[in-house]
Amino acid sequence: MSERLPAPRKAVEPTGTPGQFRTHAPDAELLLRLTRAEQPPFDDIASVRVTVTLRALEGQVEAPSVLIDWGDGLDQAQPVMLKRLAEDTYVVVAHTNAGALSQVVLLPSSAPGLFELSAFRLEPAAEPAAGAPRLSAPRRLLRAGLRRMAPGTARAVRIALRTLRHPESTLRLVRQTLTPRRQDPWRDAYQHAFNVARHAFSPHFAAPALGPPPRADEAPRVLAFYLPQYHPFPENDQWWGKGFTEWTNVSKATPQFVGHYQPRLPGELGFYDLRVPEVLQAQAALARSAGVDAFCFHYYWFGGKRLLERPLDAFVADPAIDLPFALCWANENWTRRWDGDEQDVLMAQDHSPEDDLALLDDLARYMASPRYVRVGGRPLLILYRPDTLPDAAATLERWRDRARERGLGELFILCTNAFGYSAWREAGFDGQVEFPPHALKKGEITESVERLNPDFNGRVYDYDAVVQDRIAALESRTDPRIYPGVMPSWDNEARKPGCGNIFHQATPQRFHDWAGAALDCSVRLAPADERLVFVNAWNEWGEGAYLEPDRWLGHASAQALRNAVASRAPTPARNHPAVAASQGSEKRHDAVMLFHIFYADLVDDLAQRLAPLRAEMDVIITFPDQWSEAAVEALAAAVPGAVLVPMANRGRDVLPFLTALRIARERGHTVFCKAHTKKSPHRSDGAAWRDRLLDGLMSAERARKALDLFAGDARLGLLAPDSARMLFSDPGVMVHNGEGVDRLSRQLNFRYGPDTAFPAGTMFWGRIAAFEALAGHDLTFEPELGRVDGTLAHAFERSVGCLAEAAGFRVSWDL
Repeated sequence: MSERLPAPRKAVEPTGTPGQFRTHAPDAELLLRLTRAEQPPFDDIASVRVTVTLRALEGQVEAPSVLIDWGDGLDQAQPVMLKRLAEDTYVVVAHTNAGALSQVVLLPSSAPGLFELSAFRLEPAAEPAAGAPRLSAPRRLLRAGLRRMAPGTARAVRIALRTLRHPESTLRLVRQTLTPRRQDPWRDAYQHAFNVARHAFSPHFAAPALGPPPRADEAPRVLAFYLPQYHPFPENDQWWGKGFTEWTNVSKATPQFVGHYQPRLPGELGFYDLRVPEVLQAQAALARSAGVDAFCFHYYWFGGKRLLERPLDAFVADPAIDLPFALCWANENWTRRWDGDEQDVLMAQDHSPEDDLALLDDLARYMASPRYVRVGGRPLLILYRPDTLPDAAATLERWRDRARERGLGELFILCTNAFGYSAWREAGFDGQVEFPPHALKKGEITESVERLNPDFNGRVYDYDAVVQDRIAALESRTDPRIYPGVMPSWDNEARKPGCGNIFHQATPQRFHDWAGAALDCSVRLAPADERLVFVNAWNEWGEGAYLEPDRWLGHASAQALRNAVASRAPTPARNHPAVAASQGSEKRHDAVMLFHIFYADLVDDLAQRLAPLRAEMDVIITFPDQWSEAAVEALAAAVPGAVLVPMANRGRDVLPFLTALRIARERGHTVFCKAHTKKSPHRSDGAAWRDRLLDGLMSAERARKALDLFAGDARLGLLAPDSARMLFSDPGVMVHNGEGVDRLSRQLNFRYGPDTAFPAGTMFWGRIAAFEALAGHDLTFEPELGRVDGTLAHAFERSVGCLAEAAGFRVSWDL
């Protein structure tokens, strides 16, 4: 029997409280490797009982399961679902024909959350699971021999034996591999839907941002249009049926062609109800972290009748929300056009001089709020469709006069370019807001998509072609009164089934590029207080335009915007005198610590951790170039004699490592320890987590052992704790990283296979000579968009062992 708790393996973050952890991805894993002393009771058995006591502190336990390695490796294991036995207790009896249990992976929940694991028991099952075969004596002997072979040899033998036992299935597999077959578009669509259902995620899937981005003092303000629709109200009940909200449309959308991303389902905020205060608070917090400076609420007014006002009023009244806001009057008739009927008007506008004044009187209370957006001290008001006004110039004049009468001062009034409106100067607007997808006409690819719905009557555009066109337009723009607008994506299939407009293959990377060009254009043309960039939208789920997290992409769009803002912030650390002075630090030891620190508030913790090592190791520290001058001075004082290297926030900890490695090579160091530290805003005790993570690598005891091992073995190239070892064949390891590793293998000339091992977390000891292959190559890293997998940094993490072995050195897990 084993009753040890498994250790974090993937996307799991301990809180510091024993047994408590937070998961950050649907495939989060904890691993229990049986020790040699624990293994004998589990040899030559057909079944094992796994009993788990697991409680959700935040979120819920969904579909818990285990992967059991019976000697064939985890790549051969299939998930076994745990069944709920009692409150917080789950159990399963799993069987096999291998008979030699070696390790078990717990997948605690397919939904991220905060959990408490208080018991994890493995025991031979008293009764075999149904149909569980017992091994024959010859096969028991064979299995025992395989367990004593090297992993690669054992795997080859297993494959050969499987081929001999089942030649017909092997031949069938070869035929399937070599014989081209027609792709089944329906299978592709089904597979994507199933992947989303089982909480698989896109290669672009991103974690939540850790806080607001750094930015310049005079950076443009980013306003995201906000739809206050997601709650039931009487008119919707009457027009669409009891309980209707926008989620009704969103959830029923279906893909119209191969690769069409529908339905688009919400992530951690769920199918929220805007009557709930915590939803508005969570949205405001996420917006801040994404680099959004204000919500621009769509305001629905129909001749004195208001709709969708409840979320706006709650947002303004909530003292827990400090996010600024503005208003955009959605001054068009409310029709059934979302179902394709443009003529059936549900609620009409009633434009008149009296209505103009009544509207401004109603808006005045919002404009008086200290959180209301002002431009040059003037309250901002946006008009969606000026073309529907009988006399736009007269309306604006009435509004301006009324605002003065009410003590609001001068208004700053913009209109959008919706439906081709261009007479904004003549009407007296202060400027025009780009409102994509209006006026986007490039890149139609409708005829080139492979249709699933033969009656599809919508239009499909290439998002990349649109972005290229818009970036060129922004770079050549000369009018500061046209305010840039961007969209992360657009797809209104949910509102217009079978006839929507779809901007296909919208990626976070291209949205990041578009947003960056918009920010640059605003800085280049507009006075500081008039620098505004608009995003369509924060939460237009029915139109596929949102920054909120979804199930497939996570926080990818929000992270893309955040990086576009953050990457344009000042970099005071680059020219700091302490950095220049550190470059002349004398080399005192052959060994060097290469440490990347991201958060300035961890400097003291870093200094304490490095202090016991300074007698035997030099130190090179990389850190973000956007740190303040005070933070750089604190770092220099805390770790005197260290070489300080400011870096752009790119390539995670890997690009800083490559830079530090080059410096270490030039200084003549021979052995290094690579480490880094990170933190999460959700962690209750970050210090305990960092201690657990780093003690196994760079405590004084481990450092002494590492230096002795390198001194005693000239062919030792990489050294890490066994607890950090992962294999390419482990579940999930290569799902999004195969292409990146393959590209690196060709560029850096190494080989890899299913049994290739690497140190998870990219923290290890190494010999500089083992990584000479990196000297002549400049790796190009993507912008930092918060991706949890599939980046070049992830591919590099998996490749470090291969690099050492390709150089003729040995990899060891005996630290």
